[in-house]
Amino acid sequence: MSGVVAVALTVVALPPLAARAAGGEPPDPYPRLAALAPLATLVAFAGVAVAATASWWLALLLSVPALTLLVWQLPPARRTGEEIVPVAQLPDPGPGALTLRVLTLNVMGGSADSAAVVRAVERHRVDVLVVQELTPDMVPRLADASIDTRLPYSHLDPRPRPYGTGLWARWPMTPLPPVPGLKAAAPRARIRPLDGWPVTVTGVHPRPPMRRNVRRWQQELAAIRSALVNTDGPQVVAGDFNASRDHRPFRDLLAAGFLDCADAARRRPWPGFTWPTGRWIPAVMRLDHVLVSADSATVSASQVIRVPGTDHRGVLAVIQLTSRPPRATAPRARPSPPG
Repeated sequence: MSGVVAVALTVVALPPLAARAAGGEPPDPYPRLAALAPLATLVAFAGVAVAATASWWLALLLSVPALTLLVWQLPPARRTGEEIVPVAQLPDPGPGALTLRVLTLNVMGGSADSAAVVRAVERHRVDVLVVQELTPDMVPRLADASIDTRLPYSHLDPRPRPYGTGLWARWPMTPLPPVPGLKAAAPRARIRPLDGWPVTVTGVHPRPPMRRNVRRWQQELAAIRSALVNTDGPQVVAGDFNASRDHRPFRDLLAAGFLDCADAARRRPWPGFTWPTGRWIPAVMRLDHVLVSADSATVSASQVIRVPGTDHRGVLAVIQLTSRPPRATAPRARPSPPG
C-alpha cells in the first residue's frame, strides 16, 4: 500500500515537472503547471519518504524526479567568504557608491492597509516604492497616511481594478515613456540619487497566464525585456511579474542582463515565496521581484514584507550601485609618414 501511495504522489508531481522542463510557455495550462513546480517538489519528496518505508529501490527511483525539481528551485550558489549581515546593519558602501532600498508591493486592487504600507516604508527606510494594482481612491489614502513625508516625489498611473501602477521616490523623478504593449500601467522614471548619475526605475505588472491571457502574458514579458535592453545606464525593475524562474520568458529576461535580487543578494530568503499570502494560506510561488541591471550593481539583501489587506507579500531589496566614470578613449596612433 505504501508503494502505491508513493507512486501516486510522484505522478501528481509529474505534470508540473514536465511543464517546467518545457519552459512553462503557452499553450495553457503549461505556464500555470510550471508555476506549481515548488509545490510539486514537496509532493515528490513526500512520495520518496513514503516509498522509503516500503522499498529502497522504489525510493531511489522516485528520487530522480524529486531531485530534478529540487535543483530547479535551489538559488544560485552564494560566493564564499561573504559575511551575512542583518538588513538594518548593512555597512555604508562608502564614497562612489549608493545604497538603494527598493520595495515592491501588489496592493490587491487598492485594498491594502495604506497606513501599514507607509509604516513599512518608514521602518525599512525605503528609497523607491513600486506599487501595483494602484487604484484612484488609494492615492489620497496613501497621502493621508503621509507617504509624501518619506517619499516626496512620485510618478503615478492609478487605474480601476488591477491595472494601475505607481512609483514613489526620495529624489526628484523625470517621467519617461511607459513600457509599451502592456495592459496594466508600466510607468518609468529616471531618478538622480547622486549628481549626474541617473538610475531608471520601471514598474511592471504583466497579465497572469490564465486561459485566454497566456499568449498576452508571454508577449508582455517579451515587451518588458525589449524595453529594458534598449535602455542605457543602471536600471531597477520591480513589480508583480506573474512569473518565476520556472518560466522560460522570465529566465530570458534575466539572461538579458538582470539580476533577481532575491537570488543574487548576500542576505536572502529562500524560497522567498510571495503569493498567495493569508492567515491560513501558505505562499507557494515567488511572483514578485526586484531586478537590477547586472553590470552596475551588487545586491546586499532581499526579504519579503507582510502588509495587511493584500494577497501578495512585498519584496524589499537593498542594492548597492557603484558609480563608474566614463571610459577614456585613447587616441589612435597616426601612421608614421613614409621615408
